Amino acid sequence: MAVINRVLIIGGGLSGPCLSLSLAKYGIKSTIFEIRDKGPSESGGSISLGPDALRILDKYAGIYDKLKETGFTYTKMTVCTEDGCKLGHVQIGQQSINEKGIDEGYPAIRILRTKLHEVFLNTIEEQKHLIDIQNNKSIIRIEESDNGVIAHFKDGSTAEGDILIGSDGIHSKVREHILGSKAPKPIFTKTCVVNGFLPFNVAKKPNEEFEFPSFNFTPSGIFMSIPIDSQSKTLSWGITTSLDTELNREELNEFEISGRAIKLAKEDFKDYDSEPIRSLLGNVDETKAKVWAPYYIPTLETWHTSRTCLIGDAAHALPPNGQGTSVAFQDAALLTRLLLVKQNKDEIQYNDLFEKFEQLRKPEIKRIAGNGKPTQALKTKTGPWIWYLKKWAFWGYFTWNRGVLNMNKGHVYDVDKVDLEL
Repeated sequence: MAVINRVLIIGGGLSGPCLSLSLAKYGIKSTIFEIRDKGPSESGGSISLGPDALRILDKYAGIYDKLKETGFTYTKMTVCTEDGCKLGHVQIGQQSINEKGIDEGYPAIRILRTKLHEVFLNTIEEQKHLIDIQNNKSIIRIEESDNGVIAHFKDGSTAEGDILIGSDGIHSKVREHILGSKAPKPIFTKTCVVNGFLPFNVAKKPNEEFEFPSFNFTPSGIFMSIPIDSQSKTLSWGITTSLDTELNREELNEFEISGRAIKLAKEDFKDYDSEPIRSLLGNVDETKAKVWAPYYIPTLETWHTSRTCLIGDAAHALPPNGQGTSVAFQDAALLTRLLLVKQNKDEIQYNDLFEKFEQLRKPEIKRIAGNGKPTQALKTKTGPWIWYLKKWAFWGYFTWNRGVLNMNKGHVYDVDKVDLEL
């Protein structure tokens, strides 16, 4: 039986910790090298973890119960138009009844990205006999041989492992090692997602029957409002808007705390008097915004070499589609399964294993990218005639489907059911 002594993981955002905890479940040691200081990242607003993501965070990373204690759990979202007229609801949670009549399906959870990262780090601390995290580590060079891999860092230190996994995000240095001069530069989408936060009791409902979380479809795009904690004390709203100028980290921080981001959102939605839009925008603290300015990369020729492999945004950063986090967690879980196959079959080479990983994941990434285009269209601004047609289309769809858009029908990606034959 092959023994995997240590996996080097570059990047301690979300996919890296998910991979390390998944490996630890099976006794595989790993070291995470993170470029930032110790502690949870303060970047990003609130994110939704759907059933596919939660299945992995339960069965592989083992943090599902902690997330339920921290974030807001939900199974559906109210859908309204810009004037407050209710169309119906979107069904999100998955139902899976076993032979004993117990529902083993998963809901969705909305949580601050910082809180999610904190849960990851706290759980890793409980597994410190298998997982090591080193901060302020900026990788500059990678050496590969038949026996393993050596990572070289800016501070002069090195680390040795059997393999190295690049989970270092959109601006991946590991991607540059794998592709060399063919490594593409990230492309700014010229959009940003703005999140505002305020106490739940400040929000006004259009009527007594209205329930959060909710979507409002408007000519300016989608206005989403949703609690972000298990006690529903804090409500977050989110919109997507244009941002023509690319901002660095310091400029993005200034954009948040100066009030400019919230003012931009207010300008986009100033023509709508319906609730909850008006009370949420009217009472928000303009200095407490969180902004995500997304990038994407073109399809890569390859994700791997003989000893290194990319996962998450480092491999396939997509235009915004609401599934990027889930896709990264799927990468981590599937790669874990493949490494377990390697442990039981010594003759399998890492290069073949990584090649199989790409073969299995690339079609799924392509499918998600295609499905994300209609969602992105809903988030963009439209003129009066296009909006008139969209609104009638919404009304017709929800009427025909008795007020329900069921997101659970159709394709479900379960990592455990993927055929790994090598």
